[in-house]
Amino acid sequence: MNEFTYKKHKRIKALSATMSDFSYKKHSHGEYAIGVTKRGIQHYHLDGHLQLSHQNGIMFFNPEQIHDGMAHDDSGLEYVMLYIEPSLLLEATEKKDLIRFSSPIIYNQTIQHHILNLVDAIFHEGKIAVTSYFLT
Repeated sequence: MNEFTYKKHKRIKALSATMSDFSYKKHSHGEYAIGVTKRGIQHYHLDGHLQLSHQNGIMFFNPEQIHDGMAHDDSGLEYVMLYIEPSLLLEATEKKDLIRFSSPIIYNQTIQHHILNLVDAIFHEGKIAVTSYFLT
């Protein structure tokens, strides 16, 4: 079963995805993409290196960074992703130059919790201050 649901709130788009026999071809996004693997293992190539995001892994993609993606095995994959316009992240961090994530995958319960809550708020139209919420 493959299911992809998107919802946008101002300058952030949220994706909730479940996939078993689907794979993304090489592509990139104009936005930052930040996501959490909820179930299974996200298998993808980024900058020529294999990445495996296990359950609770937080994935970071810089704008225009080429990658593919698929479930690692037959058990499938469930994940959420936030697509954040670069200008919004610059405003939120008060930076002038584009931020570059250096680690493609981390495991951090606090950040995971914030990402999952923001995705949930976008899908359920919660009243949130998106820029400050994401960074607290």
